[in-house]
Amino acid sequence: MKRLSIIVPLFNSEKYLPKCLDSLLDQDIPEEDYEIILVNDGSPDGSLRLAQSYASKHANIVVLSQANKGTSGARNTGLRHASGKYIYFVDPDDYILANSLKKPLEQMDAESLDVLRFGYTEVDEQYRKTHSVKHPEQPDYSSTIMDGCTFMAERLGIACYVWTFFFRTTIIIDNHLFFYEGDYFDDTPWLPRVLQRATRVNSIDTVRHFYLIRQNSLIQSNGVETTKKKIDGQMFLISELNTQKNQAINPLAEEWYRMMISHCVITLLSLVAIFDLKNEQKALGCLRQENVLPISTYRLSWTNRCKAFLINVSPTIFCRIIHYINHK
Repeated sequence: MKRLSIIVPLFNSEKYLPKCLDSLLDQDIPEEDYEIILVNDGSPDGSLRLAQSYASKHANIVVLSQANKGTSGARNTGLRHASGKYIYFVDPDDYILANSLKKPLEQMDAESLDVLRFGYTEVDEQYRKTHSVKHPEQPDYSSTIMDGCTFMAERLGIACYVWTFFFRTTIIIDNHLFFYEGDYFDDTPWLPRVLQRATRVNSIDTVRHFYLIRQNSLIQSNGVETTKKKIDGQMFLISELNTQKNQAINPLAEEWYRMMISHCVITLLSLVAIFDLKNEQKALGCLRQENVLPISTYRLSWTNRCKAFLINVSPTIFCRIIHYINHK
């Protein structure tokens, strides 16, 4: 068995893939100890050709191809082919710190961890570090071994980025915890399902992952179709997180779900108010159907607490105020 399987979904990744793969290969463990699974998700560019070129030179690179299923579908394919003791997801436009795999792998073994989180930083397309303001919703990287539900309540915050974690493979496969294919925000509903089944989770406050902010990416774009996907994605998230909350196996997990639902409601109504006010009734119908109002202020930043207070008074008034502020 390999020590680690790194799963990388490929779609229109040709421009960024060399830096990503070079960083995954420039490591402090032997190549025979880990595999890099590249899943070509029907990419129309030269990603497959480039992946195959790297694979011809490195025996630990596995290239798989499939019809386009989205990031979640590509990750699922990678999971089904993984042979490593641990799983690490990396997006093809991101990269990792050189010689940074050995220590977290040793920590996973030494502490018998199911999940280990590490730090990340954002970079622009010139690979310069960006600076974002931290809020109370952000992760707590204190190093303490705890069960996954306690970790969710006390440490997780809103950053459900699966690429900042190592996972024990068996906790995913044995519990059939695959991603929901076709979901716009696939990380957020998947991660808490894993954490609720984890008995030993820890963090290390060391930056090992570099997340690329692409100005033309779907997340950064605010075009009509992209905005619609974001709004629909947030409504799905609210529904799915609410379902998971009602099925939570621990009251501590429920607290995190309430906080995350609050964040999603604020994001949803803000998107509607700024970009698509004609869908206000659709969004409000979702909130009524899920019965998530009033929303919690648990672990929200001061700004988001103010927004939550206004939403709890009247989500319609909230939308009108946000719309006015952004269009005056």
